[in-house]
Amino acid sequence: MVDIKAVCYSHIGKRENHEDNFLFQGEWLSPQVQSEMPERKFVECHSETIAPVSLFAVSDGMGGHNGGEVASRICVEKLSGVELSACSSLEQAVELVQNKIAEINHTVCDAGKEFQSLSHMGTTLVAALTFDCQCAILNIGDSRAYFFDGDTLVQLTKDQTEGQRLLDLKLLTEEEVANFPARKHLSRYIGRTQEGLVIRAAVSHPACQGGKLLLCSDGLTDSLSVADIAHILHGSDNIAEAGRLLMEAACRDDHADNITLILISLGAMDV
Repeated sequence: MVDIKAVCYSHIGKRENHEDNFLFQGEWLSPQVQSEMPERKFVECHSETIAPVSLFAVSDGMGGHNGGEVASRICVEKLSGVELSACSSLEQAVELVQNKIAEINHTVCDAGKEFQSLSHMGTTLVAALTFDCQCAILNIGDSRAYFFDGDTLVQLTKDQTEGQRLLDLKLLTEEEVANFPARKHLSRYIGRTQEGLVIRAAVSHPACQGGKLLLCSDGLTDSLSVADIAHILHGSDNIAEAGRLLMEAACRDDHADNITLILISLGAMDV
């Protein structure tokens, strides 16, 4: 059996268009593949190796007739051009990615101003930067990163939403936020225009070796609970199978949004 060390699934869900995108071993969804998603339904990528310095990302687009697809594609395509191989430390690599994120924000904003059909477009971003045995998680918006140690699923990111803000201020409970109409409103996203604003991702440096890292758009977490995700991950040591089962379970939701997930075995970097 081939030892798969990283896998990516992206599914259109019950939507008519696909606004998610991803960066996986230098690959992302091209305009042609995006246009084929209503018939194709999903895309999957597998990798048997992970380079010592690697960047994985999930981007969930929004806005306009086709603006979401464009914004998320701009994001991952430009991230693919970040030259990480010459970096001497994880901190240096993170700063390169942060600089690219600021550049991407300007590009998305400028495109939205230039083309009426792309006005008000934007995208979220969650990325994992692996550097030898270290890892950094960067996020903007409400796409998420989780770590599964074999028993427990831990959320590594915090949603940048109105619902999360109200939770942090203890103005609403978890149950109340679940029924709050504006809970999904993003306080930060790529494509936001504001004088003097420089978009930077929130960064964390979790100790994740020996487990599985999950990056996903909210199409997964809106359809499946943390307990559901943990149960599926616990039931399979094969990440290709686990990723497929997560995708299929989320798609069973009658209101399933676009779903994109990347699963990485962090104990398996090839030095």
